[in-house]
Amino acid sequence: MFFRIFTLFVFITYVPFSVKAQNKTDIINESIDSIIQTAKNLPVEDKIKLLNSKAGEYRYIKSTRKLLNKAINISKESNDNKLLAISYYSLGNYYFYNTRLDSAMIYFNKSSDFLKDIDLPSLKASILISKGGIYRKNGNASLAISTLLESKKILDKIDTLSLDQEQREKNKGQNLVLNNTLANYYNQMEEYDKALNYYDLAFKSALQLGSKINAGIIIANKGDLLLKLGEFEEALNLQVEGKKLKEEGNAPMRIIINSDLNIGHANLNLKHYDEALVYLNRAYEFYKKDNIQPKLYEVLLYRGTLYHELNNNKLSAEDCEESKRIATKQNDIEYVTKACECLYKTYKSLGMYNKALLNHEDYLKAKDSVFNTENVKKQTQLEMQYEFDKKQELQELTLKAKEKESQLYSYLAFAGLLTASSLGFFYYKNRRKNMLLAKQKVLLEASIDEKNTLLKEVHHRVKNSFQIVSSLLYLQSENTEDKEAKIAIKEAENRVRSMVLVHQKLYNKEELVGINSKEYITDLVKDIFESHQFQEKPINYQLDIESLVLDIETITPIGLILNELIINALKHAFNEVTDTSKITILFKKEKDALILKVTDNGQGFEGEIKNTSFGIMLMKALSKKLKATLNYNSELGSGTEAILQIKKFKVLS
Repeated sequence: MFFRIFTLFVFITYVPFSVKAQNKTDIINESIDSIIQTAKNLPVEDKIKLLNSKAGEYRYIKSTRKLLNKAINISKESNDNKLLAISYYSLGNYYFYNTRLDSAMIYFNKSSDFLKDIDLPSLKASILISKGGIYRKNGNASLAISTLLESKKILDKIDTLSLDQEQREKNKGQNLVLNNTLANYYNQMEEYDKALNYYDLAFKSALQLGSKINAGIIIANKGDLLLKLGEFEEALNLQVEGKKLKEEGNAPMRIIINSDLNIGHANLNLKHYDEALVYLNRAYEFYKKDNIQPKLYEVLLYRGTLYHELNNNKLSAEDCEESKRIATKQNDIEYVTKACECLYKTYKSLGMYNKALLNHEDYLKAKDSVFNTENVKKQTQLEMQYEFDKKQELQELTLKAKEKESQLYSYLAFAGLLTASSLGFFYYKNRRKNMLLAKQKVLLEASIDEKNTLLKEVHHRVKNSFQIVSSLLYLQSENTEDKEAKIAIKEAENRVRSMVLVHQKLYNKEELVGINSKEYITDLVKDIFESHQFQEKPINYQLDIESLVLDIETITPIGLILNELIINALKHAFNEVTDTSKITILFKKEKDALILKVTDNGQGFEGEIKNTSFGIMLMKALSKKLKATLNYNSELGSGTEAILQIKKFKVLS
């Protein structure tokens, strides 16, 4: 029983493994012939059960096609729809395992056709689970989820008290698989709360069944999700627990090694570099030996990143170059992007600026490609979800319409012909009005979608143009020896990046005319502090930002002014940086004005600020555009507070 649950679980969760025992083809063929001989002496139903179950136990390798053909021929001879449904379902699994998804779907549908008038809810649910797997592999996550939820409805209606022990265990196993699969699909669609809930349900079921391998895989899946959410400590604990369960269940080594990879990744994020290196090396040796390419470039990327953190940039460059090469060959744009980012940082640290710039350009191209791919994917998922929701809504409306129709007939019979005529007239008039409104709505939505697409493309092109300017400024600064000129170019680069961020935010969001102040200022400040520190020791900063959606005409000058104020503080406020050195940024709405404050606890100054520098002149010009006043409060030894009070602005929500 456990084997059947584990096989179904892996069938849904993973791309099928290659069966290493297949180099012993003769032994397997002899075993299959022996199974066929044994089946000859059994009753018909037992024959079908034996032939199909043994094909599953061999993980539907190509040699098992003999078993399945035999099962189908016997089912046809007996003219039994139930046996035909079971046999065609197994044949569908065979094609799924051998990645022939179109053929798999044909036989799953054929199996469903034979089940129309037969009460076999467990098999009906299994077919839907398998179809969900195909939809997911074809990138249709919304349809996959709706199919699995339909399967769950069937399983929930089964009276488990009427089942025998084996059937009960199978029912629990199917629910386990469903919950884990739903969790994986919701994870893919970034609905993380739902994913975590289903992981917990699946984990609980696995423990109740005593399926330690499945429990280990599920808890590791949850750990992967927490890694994605940045909860590294909890993710590490779950990965360690998952590995322990897999080992206790005697899982295949490949499944256990996946835990080592994830434990290494979690330790890397927690900066436990020694522990991370041990686990990553172990995973690398296994994947290298078995030539598992998708996992190989993943572990090389993590190890290359780790070497960079340890300033061992030579080894970092070797690992990240190899990761980039394999990921490019496997056409995995996400990992190509990550490898380019690693190489950009590594070559920059090595002083190899030409290679750094080339990888930075590759990184930007790959990042755009990933973004566009994800956007298309999300758009497709949203469209499928919309279609599914529309179907559900239509079913509910149909039900309500039937109820109302029944009431209407009663009223018509009671009230007579006159009332019926009146109702018919108003119904017809209302229907025509609704149809007209529906057509106008479709035309309006199409027009808005078209304009939004054009506006999004404009923001995308503006962002790309700014990024090219930023890259050119960066390249110029790296080849400039004069210190003051280098700083001036760096400041220009920062100003350009503040405007890049505006158009990037607009391109990445549905709201194409407004920017969230909290998200924008948080990202901008982080970028400035990472790229524009003038001291060896980093200066701390604190944010207190109110979340407002501002139009582009307001947020762009605010970003440029904030950029100048922070850079001035970084350059002039601190002669010597200590642990208490700090810059505080506050942004909020007070009555009819926006307030921006940049405060430092540095050395302060006396007298007036000179108006000759470009930065000061720029802030004055931008303040004038916002009808804003910029004032400074400062005393020697007590720090400086710059206050921008903005009168002209537009809050969208």
